[in-house]
Amino acid sequence: MKKILFAVLILALTSGLAQARHFKVYGYGTPKAGEVELVYWTDYVAKSDTTMNYFGKTGVKRKGLWSQTLELEYGLTDRFTVAAYADFEKPSGEDFKYIQTRVVAARYRFGEAGKRYFDTALYVEYYFPKQNYQGKAKEKIEARLILEKKINDKTLRINPKLEKVTSGPDVNEGLEFEYGASLYGPWTTKLQWGLEIYGSLGELSNIKPRDEQKHYVVPAITYKFSKHLKWNVGAAVGLTDASDDLVIKSLLEWEI
Repeated sequence: MKKILFAVLILALTSGLAQARHFKVYGYGTPKAGEVELVYWTDYVAKSDTTMNYFGKTGVKRKGLWSQTLELEYGLTDRFTVAAYADFEKPSGEDFKYIQTRVVAARYRFGEAGKRYFDTALYVEYYFPKQNYQGKAKEKIEARLILEKKINDKTLRINPKLEKVTSGPDVNEGLEFEYGASLYGPWTTKLQWGLEIYGSLGELSNIKPRDEQKHYVVPAITYKFSKHLKWNVGAAVGLTDASDDLVIKSLLEWEI
């Protein structure tokens, strides 16, 4: 039944191939073989002086932007998963639109937890953008290294990431570097405190000036409603001129 559900949802997500960005540091753990995880992501740009292109319109304000994503992840084995994402956006004063699907995504974890200094996994994703979302469409591939370490009752996660444009007008660009990291610990049996950081530096061979880079610090909490349902919420504070000033993020995760 779960395999049938997974196949149906994949077809639904990919029926109209469609860039939303969310704040998440990926962990080492993956769904077990045959298990399904659903995630509903929401970001709201509460304060920003930056603008964006939006289906042919330039200078669209990011303040007031709602970004939403539906994610489906399926465990092919206890170590290997595949996932699909459907992204939607609604800037202030604009229509709510489907903008992109990321359909070729996989996560593989190496070894067993606690056997090495860092529990390590690899996450690979391919982007199929919708035409005219932010100008000419450009496909790209993303590879993220997942490093996780238990420190007493706390969990440290580090995600260095490389991106490469594979089609479109920017295909000759080099590898771009981004990072994410988080530290979480318990407040109670159901509530965790967390601190996350994110950054985007541009091409490795041509790092952007600091005022053109994007860096965020994100205080957050995670509340576990049950063994299979949890909610992560936080406030991302931009640290550079190119960053949004304040973004509210929410992730609702449900294991089936």
